[in-house]
Amino acid sequence: MNRSEPERSPILSVEQLSVLAGERKILSDISIEFPDRDITAIIGPSGCGKTTFIRTLNRMIETSPGLVVQGTVRYRGQDVYARSVNPVLVRQRIGMVFQRPTVFPLSIYENVAFGLRLQRTEETAVEPVVRRCLERAGLWSEIGGRLDQPALELSGGQQQRLCIARALAIEPRVLLFDEPTSSLDPIAAQKVEELFAELRRDYAVIIVTHNLPQAARVASRTAFLYQGRLIEFGPTEELFERPKERLTQEYITGRFG
Repeated sequence: MNRSEPERSPILSVEQLSVLAGERKILSDISIEFPDRDITAIIGPSGCGKTTFIRTLNRMIETSPGLVVQGTVRYRGQDVYARSVNPVLVRQRIGMVFQRPTVFPLSIYENVAFGLRLQRTEETAVEPVVRRCLERAGLWSEIGGRLDQPALELSGGQQQRLCIARALAIEPRVLLFDEPTSSLDPIAAQKVEELFAELRRDYAVIIVTHNLPQAARVASRTAFLYQGRLIEFGPTEELFERPKERLTQEYITGRFG
């Protein structure tokens, strides 16, 4: 990856974001910008708020009762939490792929077509989108001849890439990944990482990962969270090789805690 690429304009910006559960702050005053067509990694120890944070970016946090969001999240300059904004539309533009593959008990084809069906896309337009998304997810050459097969019969790695294809089908602009390779074997994980390099050409990609070498391999920028706070954010190479904060240095060198 070319580390000398010019700065890209932000597609997502977060200002003084906090998440509260009663009187307890899970996230505290986070401000950060995510450039378009780039990869940002979110790292930090377990329980530091990484998953909570990315779930605020597309309002998935609202599916967790009892949490209160303060601050601002803007997509292309628009506040996604404004009362006039439909959260369904937010999640179409800011898609999410979870830690474990969440395929539906349907065929491979119908898994990818699922969101298109909800949007009432005409049938003649569905098939080319399904093929295109499977190609982009690196699956067409492996399963293109058996789209009627139940998706649950695929391997774990294939299921995760199928979830990515399903997310792509509804034409998001931002893709959120929550530990997307943690349940995969090394070969399957490598295929997903290779897919990230392809996706960054057209999407803003934000990845939560405990795998520090993975963050170093795939991300142009990395953010380090600790106890709900953003400790450091910057170019990945600089953060790993010349961290500005002591906490960051301790975490990436394994001397944390």
